Amino acid sequence: MDTPPPRNHYTTLSLPPSLFSSGLTPEEIKQTLKKSYRRALLAHHPDKSTTSSPSVTIDEITLAYTTLSTPSLRQAHDLSLSSSGSGPAALGRHKLQTGIETIDLDDLTHHEGEEEDEWYKPCRCGNPKGFLVHESDLEEAANGGLEEVVVGCQDCSLWLRVVFGVVVQDQDQEGETPEQKKGETPAAERR
Repeated sequence: MDTPPPRNHYTTLSLPPSLFSSGLTPEEIKQTLKKSYRRALLAHHPDKSTTSSPSVTIDEITLAYTTLSTPSLRQAHDLSLSSSGSGPAALGRHKLQTGIETIDLDDLTHHEGEEEDEWYKPCRCGNPKGFLVHESDLEEAANGGLEEVVVGCQDCSLWLRVVFGVVVQDQDQEGETPEQKKGETPAAERR
């Protein structure tokens, strides 16, 4: 008799652990998360459930949705699942491999995208963009007071800690940067 997989945010929302590496666009992933969240709320709502004690609470469903919708929270959740042997790699089609390497953002290949910049590094599993960091991931971490992001390979269970520095431009009393005084566009505004 098969035992059910351990409960985590993926199983709470009945999502495959490979959702974020499935090749779907960010918008498609967002829509899939919303549908799964609503489906789980309906299935476990106290007024609609036929069981006297639901197996999953509304709070657990909301926490699962919030965690999987926020990249930094999802990364931390996936990392904790990987270390316990029940993460996306263990629940999905991949053999569990543990390991985390720390690397500087400058050591990744940089690509200026139309919408946002991205940095990537090939993984030893063979994916040329296995470790992919978007500009929005860096901004979210920096806004949270962090100077690192932890990113998992899109095809295996390896992890990469990417450290970066936040550069604050000097401004004079009028609020202008040195580039603005010279008539140049600041680097942060160039696009």
